[in-house]
Amino acid sequence: MVLNQRLGADGCEDVLAQEVLGSDVDVNDPRVYEELVRWGRWYVDECSLDGFRLDALKHIDRGFYLRWLADMRAHAGRELFCVGEYWARTADELEAYLGGERCMSLFDVPLHYNLYRASCSNGGEDLSRIFSGALVERDPVHAVTFAENHDTQPGQALQSFVQTWFKPAAYALILLREAGYPCVFYGDLYGMPKDGNVPAVRELPLLMEVRRRFAYGPQHDFLDAPDVIGWTREGDAEHEGSGLAVVLTDRDGGEKRMYVGRGHAGERWGCVIGEQDDALVGDDGWATFRTLGGRLSVYLPERSADALEHDRQLHRIAREIAEDTEEMRV
Repeated sequence: MVLNQRLGADGCEDVLAQEVLGSDVDVNDPRVYEELVRWGRWYVDECSLDGFRLDALKHIDRGFYLRWLADMRAHAGRELFCVGEYWARTADELEAYLGGERCMSLFDVPLHYNLYRASCSNGGEDLSRIFSGALVERDPVHAVTFAENHDTQPGQALQSFVQTWFKPAAYALILLREAGYPCVFYGDLYGMPKDGNVPAVRELPLLMEVRRRFAYGPQHDFLDAPDVIGWTREGDAEHEGSGLAVVLTDRDGGEKRMYVGRGHAGERWGCVIGEQDDALVGDDGWATFRTLGGRLSVYLPERSADALEHDRQLHRIAREIAEDTEEMRV
């Protein structure tokens, strides 16, 4: 950003700000580096930051961030989680930028493109390979998974918008699994009325709540068919009622027989997303879970499913009361 000054006809000075694109900033110049350190420390202190989101890493020497992030963390005395945007279609490129130091996480761009292709393939994508070539497959600790962001939405240069019908499945694939740090796109949560009037993903708030309350414990993958895949989480003792099962398809409906753990033997599991009948867990910890064509199904232990529905009804009532009270005030 540069400031251009001129004198107006009335003799008053106007200050005009304009953005200068394409100008190089030499981050290896000691004076520039020290100023960026000073600015970063001020920002961390003034805003009580917990981390950074770094843009356009392709254009910045990775050596700079190795030094700068170390300085920021030393100054803050805490980890300061960091995620960077390095737009590359292969995990090889992402891993090359991470290097051996792994000082930050990166957005899993290859996984986004896998999700995008699946949504556009009319059932032709092999879902058993949905994580193939993704950063989360190679380095889940440093992968920030996402279905969509501001660069991929309609009208943008990198437009690769996951089609609406597949979006619930895409979010289940990043929210309800143990690997990766999922990132939810604002436009999918609240809708995009100014970008083609794209609606919010109706299932997304529920998927987020299921993740927060129930997505715990050992994971068992059943990614063994091109069109119908699934996985389960057994749950753990620290999170009451935890455990889940997920089945999704990009073509015809189907079913998966999956293991949820012997600790759930004899339980009935309810379908909280997908409109399927309950599943009964056998004494061996296995059950059959179903889904409709082109759909996602998410199951929880019956008591958890009932508690979830009860809580959501209470939330709706509280929201309606708050809205009515606000209208009365007006």
